Amino acid sequence: MKTAEAIAPSSDSKDEIIAFQANLIRKLEAMIDDLVVNKDAHIEQLTLKLEATQRQLSTLQHQIEQLIRRIYGRKSEKIDPNQMMFDSIIQESLAQSAAIVAKDNNETEAATVIPATVSSKPRKERTQHGRLPIPEHLERVEVIIDIPEDKKVSAQGEPLKVIAVECSEKLEYRPGQLFVKVYKRPQYALPNNEGVVCAAMPDSPIEKCKADVGLLAHVIVSKFADHLPHYRQDAIFLREKVEIPRSTQSGWMMQTYESIKILVPVLRKAVLESGIVFTDDTPVSLQDHQNNPGKFKKARLWVYVRGGTGPPLTVYDFSMDRGKKRPLDFLEGYQGYVHADAYGGYDELFKRDGILEVGCWAHARRKFDEAASSRPKEATDILARIARLYHEVETPGKDLKPEEIYQLRQQKAKPILDNIFATLNDLQGKTIPSEPIRKAIDYSLNQKVALCRYLENGYLKPDNNTAENAMRPVALGRKNWLFVGSERGGHAAALYMSLIQSCKNLDINPWEYLNDMLRRIMSHPVNRLRELLPDQWKPLTR
Repeated sequence: MKTAEAIAPSSDSKDEIIAFQANLIRKLEAMIDDLVVNKDAHIEQLTLKLEATQRQLSTLQHQIEQLIRRIYGRKSEKIDPNQMMFDSIIQESLAQSAAIVAKDNNETEAATVIPATVSSKPRKERTQHGRLPIPEHLERVEVIIDIPEDKKVSAQGEPLKVIAVECSEKLEYRPGQLFVKVYKRPQYALPNNEGVVCAAMPDSPIEKCKADVGLLAHVIVSKFADHLPHYRQDAIFLREKVEIPRSTQSGWMMQTYESIKILVPVLRKAVLESGIVFTDDTPVSLQDHQNNPGKFKKARLWVYVRGGTGPPLTVYDFSMDRGKKRPLDFLEGYQGYVHADAYGGYDELFKRDGILEVGCWAHARRKFDEAASSRPKEATDILARIARLYHEVETPGKDLKPEEIYQLRQQKAKPILDNIFATLNDLQGKTIPSEPIRKAIDYSLNQKVALCRYLENGYLKPDNNTAENAMRPVALGRKNWLFVGSERGGHAAALYMSLIQSCKNLDINPWEYLNDMLRRIMSHPVNRLRELLPDQWKPLTR
């Protein structure tokens, strides 16, 4: 080991001492610089990690707030456009959150767990059903179906004699009451044993069916307008002491569908002929008999609502998936406007010449509404500006002619839209991509052309609520009938819902429409099927 005397320079060399000190100072400074650099790098890494953690915390907090709001909060998204007092909004939000937490704690303490019990009732064995028996206690209404008077005389001028009366009983339904129609058809013997003449039975979508058309229409309307599954209808019929098993009801509906599915292309053409269409889709559960018996897979139900001039006809389209090919196939050959959300499956559709996308401000504002909990000032400001589009333009102009609403939008809505997008461009640079409000901003800016397109035509609307409202009956029915049993059943359900929803749009009683249409469609000319759609339907006077 070297001693201090060996390391240090000699005392008589002053320059060497100065050089030694300078070298030592340089080494110390280098060591300090290294420490500072390492410290700065460490601080930078910790800062980045903290920012990432804060962003993750903000995202999770936003998700929790949205979940709490969906469970306990208000469902309405309405907002007063003049409500710009952000401090009071924040205070109200905090108070509401505290109340929700307190309510949640109280309900958790009061909750009790009820153990599941197994029913001791023996399982009811299925009964085999053949032709539907008609109970004797029901009222009978006789309907005489006779041949014309001029045919009651033979070629020789002799009157024909009634040799028998053929009776056919059909279970019929009038609103609120089951009864039996007894069709009596006198049979006339021709002279010289030439045969027998008899009037034909009325047309029915199901040949030799024990249910008359009114009952078939009632079963259809009960399921797809009143959302009563077949097992509930079965229980209702049992209260009238009439047993109509759910399998029988399902069979009636599928056979009826086979007789009227010729209306599907006619209805599609009628919806698309206006040049303005609203569309949306929703999932439905489908029994997967082939691959996973007893299991379900997700299918889709698409809706297309006619806009512009003419009656608001509605058509539903069932598909096995949500592929982009579905709207492409349905809208093949279509030219005009399409109101839709920003689902990527429509991108190929909007690349076609002649199809113009119309965006949905309801979807755009919903994203700002969800971001209001994290950035209340900025989000509520945009919500108030969007609300002005409705309060100052759409609501006052709902009774105006298309030309007048077009002028009103150019005068009042266009400046509001310009201001909204200028504000969004400014906010985009002041937010980070992971923020909920940034996602709302990016959505609106990416959809700018589509969101402003409704200014071009007075028949267009600023949102896609027309299609979303057409999906409400599907959502309600889905909670009751739960699933469709097959692909064929899905197409049948789509047609029934199309006719019923179109009737509702036109203030037509669905049962009266189906009761009349089903009696006529079997003998109606194919080139005049358009007359049987709800918008041109006129009941026959009997």
